[in-house]
Amino acid sequence: MPQEASAPRMTKRRTIALILLILLVFSVYAARLFEVQIISSDVYVDQTLDSVETRLTIPAARGEILDRNLRALAVNRTAFSIILDGATFPRGTGNARRAAQNRIFSDLTDFLTQHGEQWNDILPISRTFPYSFAADRDSSVSALKKTLRLAAYATADNCMQALVERYGLQEYPAAKQRTLAGIQYSVEIQGLSRSVSYTLAGSITQETAYILKENGAAYPGVVIQASPVRQYVNGDVASHLIGTIGPLYEDEYAELKEKGYKLNDSLGKSGIEAALESVLRGVSGVRSILRNDDGEIWKDYESQPSQAGLSVILTLDAGLQQAAQNALSDKIAELRAQTPTEKKPWIGQDVKSGSVVVLDVKDAGVLACATWPNYDLSSYYFSYTDLLNDPDNPLFNRALHGTFPNGSTMKPAIAVAGLMDQVITPTTKLAACVGHYTFYSEYNFSPKCMGHHGAINVSTALQKSCNVFFYDLGRLLGITRMNYFCRYFGLGEKTGIEIGESAGVLAGPEEREKAGGNWAAGDTVMAAIGQSDNRFTPLQLAAYAATLANNGVRYKAHLVHSIREADGTVVSVTEPEILSALDIPDNVSKIVRDAMISVTKPGGTAANAFKDAAYSLAAKTGTAEGSSANQSDHGIFIAYAPAENPQVAIAVVLECGTSAASSEVARTVLDAYFDATP
Repeated sequence: MPQEASAPRMTKRRTIALILLILLVFSVYAARLFEVQIISSDVYVDQTLDSVETRLTIPAARGEILDRNLRALAVNRTAFSIILDGATFPRGTGNARRAAQNRIFSDLTDFLTQHGEQWNDILPISRTFPYSFAADRDSSVSALKKTLRLAAYATADNCMQALVERYGLQEYPAAKQRTLAGIQYSVEIQGLSRSVSYTLAGSITQETAYILKENGAAYPGVVIQASPVRQYVNGDVASHLIGTIGPLYEDEYAELKEKGYKLNDSLGKSGIEAALESVLRGVSGVRSILRNDDGEIWKDYESQPSQAGLSVILTLDAGLQQAAQNALSDKIAELRAQTPTEKKPWIGQDVKSGSVVVLDVKDAGVLACATWPNYDLSSYYFSYTDLLNDPDNPLFNRALHGTFPNGSTMKPAIAVAGLMDQVITPTTKLAACVGHYTFYSEYNFSPKCMGHHGAINVSTALQKSCNVFFYDLGRLLGITRMNYFCRYFGLGEKTGIEIGESAGVLAGPEEREKAGGNWAAGDTVMAAIGQSDNRFTPLQLAAYAATLANNGVRYKAHLVHSIREADGTVVSVTEPEILSALDIPDNVSKIVRDAMISVTKPGGTAANAFKDAAYSLAAKTGTAEGSSANQSDHGIFIAYAPAENPQVAIAVVLECGTSAASSEVARTVLDAYFDATP
């Protein structure tokens, strides 16, 4: 009996335990379901919809470029980009998909053309018939042929025919085929997928953007997004120095994609924009767009914010730069307007170019670096073809890459060499000047002088710029010793500036042999007055003048003063860097300095240009013969000022512009500097 009674009780307890267990299990599931559906719903929905997430790049604001007084040179403005959203754009390579893509691209480019807008196109083929490959893009052309599986000898026409077939463009006229091929090729190279977008146009106006948004249904998969674009505040001020930005090409993309670049990104192509690309660029952000199964957007957010680039502060003074550019432009216009005479057929009316460089003597920071002809950065891309075809070649930076004979501006360096090697003393009088040099007369070689100076010492020879004295001093020194000293002054040596430069040529046997010629004794005496093979950049000549001012200490030239965060926090400052130091004795420095001061006084070759100047300067003029007798002489001028306590060094070069004119340009620029300096 007791056993019979215990059985129901045990069954009841088991039933209750089972019910409790079931309730516990359901409670756990309920709690988990509550967490999934309510507490963590965003996380799980995001995971569920990963396959329909589109990630759009948010371009980073490029760092600003400012002058030494924090005047803006290159900043950013808000523009709008046209982006292809791979989730809704008709991707694919089938005939129907290609037809849909081409219709959208055709209608869109017609619309953009009507509104004066541009779009990205990396295809290295000319945009008009007859087709040709783009100049200086050999690697891009090779990549194109590889993509199309064409032989290396394939022509631009062959490539266009292959592109028409590849993208189904047969029904379109030739001009439209080229337009569509350029877009299709650009999209293919970067890739367009459900999660990867493509920027079709990087900078359209607000008006164009609004119209496109209103007609969005006509352009499926086309998204408008606000983005920062470069704006050059002062147009043509320091264009060659600031430089340009442009689109990535295939060869660049192959190298830079590992650094996070997209094919439709922009990067610095020249000047500071290129040299400081890694500093200015910033880090792009990501905009995530999530869609449900019906393609409707349910979430659009900034999943990764962009980081603006750092600002670059230049040593440049924008006001002085403008003054130098104006001085060049005005003087060249004046020279070209001259009427030559039978007696003076070559008086500078054929002037080809001009350059002015002003350096801070204390550290070789570039205060101004002007070159003529110039161009306007704000219209660079719209006028590129005209600039490229301009016979004056405004895209070429003469101040840094042009090399010119320096004429008599060589003489201070040769004077220092003669005095330091004790070939001459302050009172030594060499061969008497009778208007030409007679030492090599028996060899029918009698180079000329601009005057008849008689027997004079080194100080008078510098003031009067007597060629005969320096012919003879050059002969006595020899080319090896002359060049030893000239290299200390940076002649024929790069200055170290950040944006690239020419090394120039310091004349001598080695350089002559490289050119396939032989060096003769007559070349040595001509080199002593800045002729022969000597060719230097205006920047080198300014650095040379600064080295004279510093008693032989030569600093590395630089454009970058500092790098800062957007809030003004200083990241780095460029410290002065000594490239070489020639220990010039004080008495030698004084002799050469006093002689250079006398160049601007009555009897000196620059006396007229600097009459009544409110500041003192140590200067040297130069006249160099051109490559032809039927052209004006080059005009060169170097100086540092004030002579007693130097602040700035200057070099002016007028190609076929005459010596007097270069002195006058220097006077205008130095007046502007000292007028603005307390």
